[in-house]
Amino acid sequence: MVHSVWLCTLAAVLVAMAAGAAPGLHDCPTANGTLGASACPNNASCCVHQYYGANGCVFAGTQTCCAPGPAHEPSSTLPNCLVIGDSVSDQYTPAVARLLNSTCQVQHAPWVGGGSANDAANGLFNLEHCRWLRTAQRPDLHVNWDVVLFNFGLHDLMKTTPELLDLYASQLENITTILLASGAKKVQYALTTPFMPDALPDCGPYCSPGPTTTAEDYAPWPQPKNGGNGRCGPPRCEAGSLGCGVPNATAKEHSPDPSAPGCGPPTYAVSKLNSRAAAVMAKHGVPTLDLHSVVESHCGTSYSNCSLCDDETRYMGIKCGYHYSPQGISVLANAVADSLRKLLGNP
Repeated sequence: MVHSVWLCTLAAVLVAMAAGAAPGLHDCPTANGTLGASACPNNASCCVHQYYGANGCVFAGTQTCCAPGPAHEPSSTLPNCLVIGDSVSDQYTPAVARLLNSTCQVQHAPWVGGGSANDAANGLFNLEHCRWLRTAQRPDLHVNWDVVLFNFGLHDLMKTTPELLDLYASQLENITTILLASGAKKVQYALTTPFMPDALPDCGPYCSPGPTTTAEDYAPWPQPKNGGNGRCGPPRCEAGSLGCGVPNATAKEHSPDPSAPGCGPPTYAVSKLNSRAAAVMAKHGVPTLDLHSVVESHCGTSYSNCSLCDDETRYMGIKCGYHYSPQGISVLANAVADSLRKLLGNP
């Protein structure tokens, strides 16, 4: 009987090895070939994460599809650096990896494409219950990262009231505590880059376009009409407006109703979030990389057009929204690469 059980166990291991997965894991079918392979523990099930059809795992004890961690196994010859963040960090991480290809192996988590880290609430949940700090193909193995650089902010823009800013700071503090206890040698926070659609006169707050998460975080905001591009938070968009982030003049020009207002006034969310984040990092002795000032040093403190910006006019009403042009990506990547070199002792 014992012999037959041992043979069955050996057969299962051999099947897993033949399929490419390490013992105790099973491969997940690739839903998106551009993202490569991932695996799950045998007591977890494969799933397709909401962003870009990425393969993830529903781990034992949860009912959530967890996005996979970084794509590649840790380097055995170079230091290992991990970037955790949203689509802006997704933009610059490949360029950072190229700049530091002989200095450290740079990867991004979660490994699912733009906007993947989402807001601080999502980041905290995934760091607590998923395995962003482990690799996509070896979620069973702990990694002691040499440097972890992280950011949460552009998906938290609706957190501008004192209560929601307190919530953001609490979530960020818990994330910081987890990363400091993870075995990482160095941890650094990147201050959130500017978001001008919420920091110019006559531009209102841009709100996350997708469903709300929990009642604790957001109220059920109405969907704007006439081509609006997002859910509206306080102060709410009025019926007939073009939507969040669209200047009043643009709304009046393009709306079927000439009297329709845009959203406003600005809430300066990024500045408020960065102030709270800087305080949390100072409390824990975590250094910050001021990417906000990096962008402002090229574009100025108040701008609607800059060569660093990707053109997001159709989404935001002005050119400069979330994302960056090739020039902007290069500027951010060089700033990040310089910071990682210093943290690694290679100025």
